[in-house]
Amino acid sequence: MRSRSFGNGRRRRPRAVWIALATAVVLCAATVAGILLPVLGLIGAVGATTFGTLHIPVGTIAAGIVISYLIALVLVVLTFLSKFGPLAWIAAVAAVIATLVGSVWPLVATAFASVSQVQDVIPFIQELIAKVSGNG
Repeated sequence: MRSRSFGNGRRRRPRAVWIALATAVVLCAATVAGILLPVLGLIGAVGATTFGTLHIPVGTIAAGIVISYLIALVLVVLTFLSKFGPLAWIAAVAAVIATLVGSVWPLVATAFASVSQVQDVIPFIQELIAKVSGNG
């Protein structure tokens, strides 16, 4: 018995691959809109409120975002090129995780910069308190 084959003989992608691709694209876009943009707004507001006294590591933030989003883009392309459903889902989930890491990284980088800056300020505050209290 013969089976009929239409088309050019290439295998079609399984439905799971298309669903994984759509899920990855939607969740990555939602992560950018729902997490990254508010985080950048928060960091910008903190920078404006402190009148520039808080050092915001813009280069580190930009590099972290670009690297993690490039990784996510490669993983989404891998999801698209996959012909095996479970591999597509693994790549899609990894893309969403890379996007999440890139979206939260600005908070982490700013927190590290703030902690190092506060360590420089503590001796100044102690000296100021000593001068005001008359011990200095």
